Amino acid sequence: MIKFPDPFHPFLLTGCCGMGIIFLSLSSAQAQDPIDIPVPVIQGTPAQTYTPGAWQPVARINPNQPITVTITNQTGYNLETGLTTGKTNTKIAPGGQVTMNNVPVNSDIVINSIDRAAVLDYGIDVQDNGVNVTVKTGAGVAGDNAINIQNTGAIYIY
Repeated sequence: MIKFPDPFHPFLLTGCCGMGIIFLSLSSAQAQDPIDIPVPVIQGTPAQTYTPGAWQPVARINPNQPITVTITNQTGYNLETGLTTGKTNTKIAPGGQVTMNNVPVNSDIVINSIDRAAVLDYGIDVQDNGVNVTVKTGAGVAGDNAINIQNTGAIYIY
């Protein structure tokens, strides 16, 4: 958590509209205690171009070379995966693996549990422009997950 001090008094903006004219008045309000804002923490090894701040890529590839993505299912559940760029969905059995060749940049790869809602956790490793994704179960709220490969070569997990 980051605490932001409140060095100024917040102002309350009020307005009144009549006969096509807008009247604004500012009134001072009491200063409040600092606010706690949660900052997301990315697990694993950050990309080599990491700079402090939110929304950092987890890895990078060369967008000018062919991209291969290999997904390994270590969840114990049947998974399905597919590219949002129109390729058909593929099922991955527990302990199974699937490889997608010539994945286009500006793609999202979605991975979902078929049998039941499950929280998925991705481990990303890049070697020779091949993206290796290890899928495990995680803790938290169940939902869909995606891997985003941008035209800059940055890889994000959403």
